[in-house]
Amino acid sequence: MFEKKILDNNLEGKGIFHGEIRPPLESDLAALRPILESWIRDRKTKELLSHEVENVLEAVRRSLTDESSQTRYLIAEEDQKILGMIGIRPLLDERIKFYAKTKNPAEGINAYVDSSNRAGRGVGRALGVKLEEFARTLGYEEIILNSGPRYKETAWGFYNKLLGEPVGVIKNMYGEGGDAPVWRKVLESK
Repeated sequence: MFEKKILDNNLEGKGIFHGEIRPPLESDLAALRPILESWIRDRKTKELLSHEVENVLEAVRRSLTDESSQTRYLIAEEDQKILGMIGIRPLLDERIKFYAKTKNPAEGINAYVDSSNRAGRGVGRALGVKLEEFARTLGYEEIILNSGPRYKETAWGFYNKLLGEPVGVIKNMYGEGGDAPVWRKVLESK
């Protein structure tokens, strides 16, 4: 099982996040809602996509209560405040699996950081680093993720910094014109 650890994320002199990356608790769901609501919006109209927020919260809830669920999440917390989340699950979508290099890839999902704690605090990087460690403990050999066009101005640059340039693009992944870059990181054995 993933054990709690304090993460001093002073990478490249930028990070000032000194919180904890840990598995979620049922009590975290209420604090995650406003974070999700700030991010999960229609790419054209910017309207809140409530059903998608509920789906993500339900997936987190299910990961806590359903022993057969293979989806797992990590939460960033600092000073008793939830700052973000990230998830991982087995890679099943053939459009994404096409980019896998190993026999046991995982899909990185639902990466969200509170808007007041982005850009230089190191929260996203801390979640990414811990996700890699967590993936290795689960036996995964690589992490593959994609990001839709609604996150082009925010997440795409972050993923480029964290993972390098995309290894490909899935055309119309999120509907007509909803192309999604794909990033991949093969995990080194430790």
